[in-house]
Amino acid sequence: MLAKAAIAPLGWSASDRLPLLPSHLNMVNRCEGLELLPARSSSRGLSTDEASEILKRSDFFAASGGPAINQLASLAELVNLPSGDRLFDKGDIGTAMYFVVHGEMRLHNGEVVIGRLGPGSVFGEVAALSQERRSASVTAVSDTLLLKLEQDAIYSTIAAQPAAARSLIEALCAREREIIDEKFDRIIEARVLERELEIGQSIQKNFLPETIPVIDGWTLDGLLRPARKVAGDFFDFFFVPDVGRVGIVIGDVCDKGVGAALFMSLFRSLIRSGALHRYAAGGTVGVEDPATLLRRTMRATNQYVTSTHPGSSIFATVFFGLLDPRTGELVYINAGHEAPVIGGPSGVRAQLSATGPVIGLIEDLEHAVAEATLAPGELLFGYTDGATDARNEDGRQFGEERLLEEVCRGAADASSLLLCLLAALDAFSGRVEQYDDITMICLHRHPDRDQT
Repeated sequence: MLAKAAIAPLGWSASDRLPLLPSHLNMVNRCEGLELLPARSSSRGLSTDEASEILKRSDFFAASGGPAINQLASLAELVNLPSGDRLFDKGDIGTAMYFVVHGEMRLHNGEVVIGRLGPGSVFGEVAALSQERRSASVTAVSDTLLLKLEQDAIYSTIAAQPAAARSLIEALCAREREIIDEKFDRIIEARVLERELEIGQSIQKNFLPETIPVIDGWTLDGLLRPARKVAGDFFDFFFVPDVGRVGIVIGDVCDKGVGAALFMSLFRSLIRSGALHRYAAGGTVGVEDPATLLRRTMRATNQYVTSTHPGSSIFATVFFGLLDPRTGELVYINAGHEAPVIGGPSGVRAQLSATGPVIGLIEDLEHAVAEATLAPGELLFGYTDGATDARNEDGRQFGEERLLEEVCRGAADASSLLLCLLAALDAFSGRVEQYDDITMICLHRHPDRDQT
């Protein structure tokens, strides 16, 4: 028994690949010697019986009865489409439907392939019945033979053969049911995915510092606002008892969404674990100075990602610093991250530029360590490119210059400053959707009492 061509949503039908009947094979063979016109024209080259066999296998005409099938078959035309030729483009007005007799067609939107159409497939029926614009382009993958029914042929047959109209209506109703079922399934899937993303968002929040270290004479704070449910940005603050310093981390994993979020958790965990646990392949590490700890942690993080996930092409920009709150001294590695700045009301005094490349791509990296000092009354501000790349309705970016101007004239309190900056970004962007994750950190060293 031959399977019928299935009706698919979005105005397209695709069946299982059907074995050709001997009469079909004869038809194809006879057509090889015909001088067929280009694809957008057609030539008669089928017997009525051969065309009828094709039409009977379509859900659209299966219940039409012999007279209606024979009338349609007598009006059908043959189209020979050479490999690589386009039958029609998305947006063209449709006046015909097609049945694939032999060969293969590619259904696509630009370069994106939506599906493949082989022998027994039916397509173009919605546009043919209503002269709607084609919802996708169709191109021959191989030399293809098509049976074509023009709209006039379909409607003249319906007028003369009521059974054909009933068959069409039943097929369209079945198609509508499939569309409704598919939409319902998609809604359910979307809600499940939404719930899973909410769970992922909740889990990811646990990878951010639950509490900010409280340090006498300092205020520290950070914020992260994802562009989607989950983010590839991260920041961290934590005490490192072995060196008597506070760890400061801000990073940005390439890309956005779930994949970036998974690697964000990996990078953040590796850095924190490496800084807090003094172990290496050869055993326990001895007492370290801050610079050695930074180099070891970044080396181990980079080596793990490049060796364990070599094919991922995932990398991260990371700024990792160790602050001595007693003196304001900061030793740091900047692995390709946007340069944090040190400054105050008088402007930016220093930019902590990159000391090496991003981590996660190149094995056996060694990053240089640099030093800076925050004087009383100064602040350290770090950010990811989501802040500077924010766009307004005119397509202009917020930019680094504007961001640093806001930093220097903003509130002295770290938390208040970050909220003011976020408000400035929102005011600038207006109704434009946030394009990238936005993460910012701020450390403010309080002025000496004799300065106040």
